[in-house]
Amino acid sequence: MSLNNEEKAIIEQALSYYVQIIAQQAPKSQVQKLVQIAQGIINKLDSVGTNNGTQGAKPQGISDEWFTNVCESCDKLSPGGCTDKVTEKFPGKCDPILHYERNKLLNNK
Repeated sequence: MSLNNEEKAIIEQALSYYVQIIAQQAPKSQVQKLVQIAQGIINKLDSVGTNNGTQGAKPQGISDEWFTNVCESCDKLSPGGCTDKVTEKFPGKCDPILHYERNKLLNNK
């Protein structure tokens, strides 16, 4: 579910107010960094809730269980899928999935 235009406008307005308040209290260098971050957030609003955001598609050969429990929280998951070279050649053989499976076996004993 993505954000509608009204919701996006509210977030943009809230960020604008936040930057204005911080600008009265913080040094200029911090305010400039905050403005850049706020602009990045505003640019990402169109992809919130879609598969074009930071969460990627399920890589080929990965089970739903692995994707839900491991891949969705992995920093190597991009909008185009997994960027891990091992997973490209050997699905399910990357370290995070191997650790998940080992922990699952140990917890079931």
